[in-house]
Amino acid sequence: MQAINSTNKKEINIHVSYSEAHFIGEALSSYRLVMQKLYGVNSEEEKYIGELLHTIRNPSVKKRKHVNERDSLERGI
Repeated sequence: MQAINSTNKKEINIHVSYSEAHFIGEALSSYRLVMQKLYGVNSEEEKYIGELLHTIRNPSVKKRKHVNERDSLERGI
């Protein structure tokens, strides 16, 4: 997994495999349930976690030129 923080764009680019994205999604789902219990459904905190969860489940995939086949297998989603 590789994360790049672009502070000037206010975004974080995460390069992960499918299984890593799945684990991150599961953790966010659990955290979202906790936020719902603490702050209620449709709270600002719960909505923010929901947006992150949606982004993890529906990534924007950019085509990249790969140096070798191993790199393309590791980074392909």
